Amino acid sequence: MNNEDLVKQYLKSGDPKLREQSIIRFLPVVKYVIGRLNLPVRNKTELEDIHSAGIVGLIRALEDFDLSKNTAFKTYATWRVRGHILDYLRKIDFISRGDRTKIRMIEKAISDLSLRYGREPSAFEVANTLGMDLRECHRLLEAAQLSFTISLDQTQQIDGEEVRLSDVIADEKIIGPLEQLSKKNTLWLVKEAIFRLPERQRLIVLMYYNDEMTLLEIGKVLNLSESRISRLLGKAILCIRNELKGMEVQVP
Repeated sequence: MNNEDLVKQYLKSGDPKLREQSIIRFLPVVKYVIGRLNLPVRNKTELEDIHSAGIVGLIRALEDFDLSKNTAFKTYATWRVRGHILDYLRKIDFISRGDRTKIRMIEKAISDLSLRYGREPSAFEVANTLGMDLRECHRLLEAAQLSFTISLDQTQQIDGEEVRLSDVIADEKIIGPLEQLSKKNTLWLVKEAIFRLPERQRLIVLMYYNDEMTLLEIGKVLNLSESRISRLLGKAILCIRNELKGMEVQVP
């Protein structure tokens, strides 16, 4: 019996053994989601707590799954696991206030230097402007990627409606809620911000958010390290945030 059929069989029968088997079969979803987030965990206990939050999300996904929706359980479970992990990270304030302040400083420096040079500044130029060690700048760019990933999952006010900003970085072939409700071309403007990025950063953003590839997978495609991809994604995200600030889109 394949994994999806196993879930269907459990939901129809309520057999506790099938429930246990379903959870075990879909545990790799938790590992996949954690891998995509590229969390800078500080110790084994912290990673175990995050993994536990993901398992809770998986269990709740199994409890709430509706067979009538004609959706693959793996797709639904991935969404629920991701949501539970991000909720947990928000709860424990995974990104410190100090780092958030420094990330905002980097974001402003990128904006100011972009206007001054007429191009996107390098990490070295940003660090030099702030009097910051380059390694620290690199670390904060990686943290920015996680910080904005968490922010994307939170609802924002756009044209009086609550939507998730993660919806704007989706397959452009799909007409999403933003495209339907935005009266001021918000979705188009955000997509324009993405496509104004340097080619490599634009590709990374689309592979991460659209194709749902992990940073490790993107690194293999572009022949770059996972940490390098994380920094480039973080920098791209800060550039997108600067674009959003010029619109009626509230960014954390």
